[in-house]
Amino acid sequence: MKNFEIWWLSIGIILTSATQMRLSSLPIGVGEVMLCIWMLFSIVKILIVKQHLITPTLKYICLFWMVGLASLTFGLSIADSRNLTSTTWYHDYFAFGFLFVFSICLTNSHFFYSQIHQMLDYAVSFSILVLSTIFLFPSSISFLTPWYEGVRFLGWSQNPNQLALLLSAVPFLSIHLFLTNSNVFARLKFLILIILCLIIGIATQSDALIFAWMIGFTVTILLNLYSWLNHKILSRRYIKSEIKVIWLLIIAVLLAIALLIFTEISYQGIYSASANVYDEGGQGSLRVTLWKNGLTAISASPLFGLGPGAHSGSTAPFLDFEAHNTFIDWGSSSGILGIIAYIAILGWIAWQVWNKQSFILLSAIVALIVFSSFHYVLRHPIFWFYLLGINSLTVQNHRSRYQISQN
Repeated sequence: MKNFEIWWLSIGIILTSATQMRLSSLPIGVGEVMLCIWMLFSIVKILIVKQHLITPTLKYICLFWMVGLASLTFGLSIADSRNLTSTTWYHDYFAFGFLFVFSICLTNSHFFYSQIHQMLDYAVSFSILVLSTIFLFPSSISFLTPWYEGVRFLGWSQNPNQLALLLSAVPFLSIHLFLTNSNVFARLKFLILIILCLIIGIATQSDALIFAWMIGFTVTILLNLYSWLNHKILSRRYIKSEIKVIWLLIIAVLLAIALLIFTEISYQGIYSASANVYDEGGQGSLRVTLWKNGLTAISASPLFGLGPGAHSGSTAPFLDFEAHNTFIDWGSSSGILGIIAYIAILGWIAWQVWNKQSFILLSAIVALIVFSSFHYVLRHPIFWFYLLGINSLTVQNHRSRYQISQN
């Protein structure tokens, strides 16, 4: 039964990105329905068994959503009093409420800590294999339109950037699964999945995705290089302290040079990524305008924001346009309090990963953050699954870090 639940949940999360399979009049599809069924099952199980996990993850995610939803509510009342309410506020409010319940149920599930590797294996394998089938045989599923104007790969999504979000953390998670699995055939499978993921990701022509991968892999290389040098050279006892200082200076210079090169590449990447706002390629100034107007919207109600919905615009703020930047969009909705809560949850998870010295997982977080700088991702279950799943990987072997409470 537990394996079926893990399979059901993993597939449901992945299928939330299959927006071509949604009902035309409703913002829900197969994935959302599967998650709703699982959430109801989880709530009933908690009420009947009266057993729940009290984990640091559960506490922090509860605190984030409590602060976020409170700020959204206060912000909505402020926007209403100023006649600045977004016409899509109810959609975002529903989405955040859904994600609040989803996050609580997920972090309250015992298997999410003990069998997270299996969940990620199911999720990555299912998504890449199905998308590869669609990529190679585009006419195999008649009700899908796998390509946008024959140029950008959509897969099962309505927008290539939705598919890009699904793929953003997959290479890093697949590498982690590859490194932590001793089975030769399993390792070969993950290696193939990584290659297929990179091919599909490039086919989406998402500059934000490529940029996120580039930065993520750069972080991995630099951190592993430093770790190797520190382990092979600086940790040896017979090396004099003066020589260690010299080596540290050399490493610092090399990292500084790498950082300069990386900064230049990053600038070019940002410029390139800014040139495409969904399907409006070549209008790089539009994204900058959306960011500026989004910041103007934040200044209208800096503490609590203006409630759920889109508050930027192409010519002025408050025109129901998204800024296509998670920090700005979330800030315009929930204010400084919401931004602080979001940065805090990101920082806490990144700190857990850093303490475990898992550089590939840290790079996955970096890739998610970079990608979110060009798209609004907080309303997508896949983003929270990746973020909380990465955190779960860092605590799964430490049973003492949570306790089971019975009422």
